[in-house]
Amino acid sequence: MFGFYLFTGEGTLVLAALAGLGGLVGIGEALRHWGVAVRTTRRFVHASVSLFVAATPLLFARPLPVYGLAVVFALLNAGARSAEWWGSIHQARPRSWGTVALPLSVLPALAATWSVSPDRILALQTAYLILGLADPIASWVGERTTKRGGNRDSTVSGSLAFAGTAVVLTVFVLAAQTKWSVGRLGMAAIGTTLVATGVEAVCRRGWDNFFIVCAVVLVLVPLQAGTLGVSQLAGGISLGAAFGGVAYGTGALDERGAATGGLFAASLVGLGGWAWIMPGIVFFGLSSALTALNPERRSTAGEASPRRTQAQVLANGGIAWAALAVVAIAPEELSGVPTGGYAAFVGALSAAAADTWATELGTISRTPPWSLRSFCRVPAGTSGAVSLVGSGGAVLGATSVAGAAVLTGGVLSGHAGRDAAFLVGAGLAGMLADSVAGAFLQAQYRSAAGHWVETPPTPEANPVRGWAGVGNNIVNLLGTAVGGLTALTGVLLFG
Repeated sequence: MFGFYLFTGEGTLVLAALAGLGGLVGIGEALRHWGVAVRTTRRFVHASVSLFVAATPLLFARPLPVYGLAVVFALLNAGARSAEWWGSIHQARPRSWGTVALPLSVLPALAATWSVSPDRILALQTAYLILGLADPIASWVGERTTKRGGNRDSTVSGSLAFAGTAVVLTVFVLAAQTKWSVGRLGMAAIGTTLVATGVEAVCRRGWDNFFIVCAVVLVLVPLQAGTLGVSQLAGGISLGAAFGGVAYGTGALDERGAATGGLFAASLVGLGGWAWIMPGIVFFGLSSALTALNPERRSTAGEASPRRTQAQVLANGGIAWAALAVVAIAPEELSGVPTGGYAAFVGALSAAAADTWATELGTISRTPPWSLRSFCRVPAGTSGAVSLVGSGGAVLGATSVAGAAVLTGGVLSGHAGRDAAFLVGAGLAGMLADSVAGAFLQAQYRSAAGHWVETPPTPEANPVRGWAGVGNNIVNLLGTAVGGLTALTGVLLFG
């Protein structure tokens, strides 16, 4: 059957695409062999592959073969990266996942655009034009700036180059494929550019190749559908920037965490509405206040609580953000998506709040917590341990977020008591999963003094318990995923 497919017109195109994409890597290897800098060969292959993806709607009659190509090259690039092959695309940035992230980005991009409607191809093509041209230009400008003395991952000049190229490309595509007014087109192009530039600036290790595409699609698809207006887009970006500034200025988040939090806030305002905004405000505001006021978080010198990082923002809010994105791009005929997505959003934040409140209040308990692993008393703050005070805090935290959702009229069953009950239950389920994972999966080490610690005491140290690489952020992400899935399941079964 497969052999017959290869002799069809589409099969021939797939073979040609495989050969062509492989040939691009071969050209890169030849250029590297001839002395061309590996940063240049990497940019050449990156730009060529991205432009190919943008052209796939012109080459193929349906998106299915493009899915297949994306999966094949994601696996090939992952293997080559691990084996340190293809130096033309891996040698310049050996720790980067960019060559894997690019083909992986094709999967959600196709699912949100071409697979839904040919009308959405505009968003797909714009995303990969920006990725294929603006991103390499920004890299080149940033590299030149670094040579002149700059040392930041994403230089200001590189970000400006990215933004300038992206806005021109977006205007070009929108002008060619829509009949929007000049004002709407300009606002859409500027908004798309600002969001994509923000994402490009905060991503690390090549994951901008994935998230730039997601960001552009997440802006343009709702704009095309009319569910996002340019005024909402402008308002979301403005309020998101304000949120990020306040979070950084008050010491709640570090620089990259504040920028990521600002993008999340912009998404809530632009794509969600009050029913989405209020649970987010309640979670972040009350959790930050608890952390700041907790005397155990301060040193003996009276220093302020440490700023939360980008990884912590994503661990606590990443699942909720993904749920919002799914609802924003889902076609109208999938009528159950808004309710299920909103439940997952609130369930994830409820779990994050439950865990945060349990941790913060548990540290001030006069009674040491019990370890879920050994059922013995352990010091306060130990991963995988529970206490009566902390458990009470978990209930309060989950209730705060669930209550905000119910009071703002989120799209659920319409029965406030039942909605609140299963959302609080979802949050507690997520908190319990977090605690169990902390006890059995999170890596724990022995320090030289014999104490249990969560960071390796030496670079070559192996965990005595748990799995290497599983830290608190992974555990928190797992907990919020369980909270979101529990709430989603509740809606599907009882909504």
